[in-house]
Amino acid sequence: MQTIRITKDAARAFLIRAFALESWQSLPDVDTAIQRLEFVQEDSIPICGRMHELILWPRVKDYAPEKLAEALYGPDASAFEIHFPNLAALPRADYPHFVRRKKARQAEPGRWQGLFPEEEPVAAAFLKALDTHGPLSTRRHGNDFGHMRSGWGTQATVVSQVAEKLWLHGTLGIAHRKNFERYFDRLERVAPDLAQWHQKESSELPDLEETKRYLARKRLKAKALFRPGREDKATLGESAFCKVEIEGLTKPWYCLIEEASLLPLSGGGIEGGGLGGLRLLAPLDPLVYDRQRTREIFDFDYTWEVYVPAAKRKWGYYVLPILHDGKLIGRVDLKRDTKTDSLQVLALLWEPGVAADWVMPPTEERLQELGQFLNVSRIDRRPTTG
Repeated sequence: MQTIRITKDAARAFLIRAFALESWQSLPDVDTAIQRLEFVQEDSIPICGRMHELILWPRVKDYAPEKLAEALYGPDASAFEIHFPNLAALPRADYPHFVRRKKARQAEPGRWQGLFPEEEPVAAAFLKALDTHGPLSTRRHGNDFGHMRSGWGTQATVVSQVAEKLWLHGTLGIAHRKNFERYFDRLERVAPDLAQWHQKESSELPDLEETKRYLARKRLKAKALFRPGREDKATLGESAFCKVEIEGLTKPWYCLIEEASLLPLSGGGIEGGGLGGLRLLAPLDPLVYDRQRTREIFDFDYTWEVYVPAAKRKWGYYVLPILHDGKLIGRVDLKRDTKTDSLQVLALLWEPGVAADWVMPPTEERLQELGQFLNVSRIDRRPTTG
């Protein structure tokens, strides 16, 4: 296995470039962003913009939420939604590698598998409604078939569970979303290019081993620097990896061998100074998603605390890390307040040693830009800083 030894600054530079954060809105469109990142994670919580919006905003030129919607649901859609393992937008070219999984789900009834006998008439009725009315959300028929306990432990309608299964099977597609609520229709009407894969013989689909290697490589490439598991090594082989020994760390990281040539020997080349060097990152941005990597390489302790009880939170409910000139220098807790039409800065916390006076001007400008992106009339700041 090839081994490369680099500085911590070089590792940071590699990650910043791998995740397209080396300059502001450097990518021309959403298609390029999804391909570059391998996938974009989606999330419904709209605290100060949704997760996928905050991931794409610093990367895509003149990004607006309708641009992702166009990529997913437009007449020339280039992406599709699937759990990988969380809900994400992936390039359309990846779809054939998920068809066997979708077909296999239908084999046996289960919570996220095939339909139970009592769900069959619900599925038939919902499909008939779609054929009659066109794309529908499950809310319209929510009370027609009763309620059940969802996979999250909350109350859900039976029809919403059935529609979810039909979507997982590839019977339904998502025609569009409204306030992130899905409007379903038959896949052949929503995305005939994807539906045609479900009509193919098994021999025409990627075989299981090919798909296993393809998705393993995709998942690891999306991490850029990672520590492969035993199954990763068994699937791809030791020769697929390059060991990356980083100055000051006792345990190595790894990258895919084809990415090794992109590793800089020093940390030079990161854009520095001024507004262009500062980014507000989504709570689950690819750069900070791996908490261990973030601690070791960026010396930044970070956890998304949205599911942490309020009394146990260290930083806040919906905190965005702040990247500046190759370093994670702080975090800002934000909330969009629809009643006052404002973006509230609940807390602004700097890492030790950060010169707040130096970084406040570009931070303020980014907050103003985020406010414009969210279409709020003003920024409200509370005095909590540190």
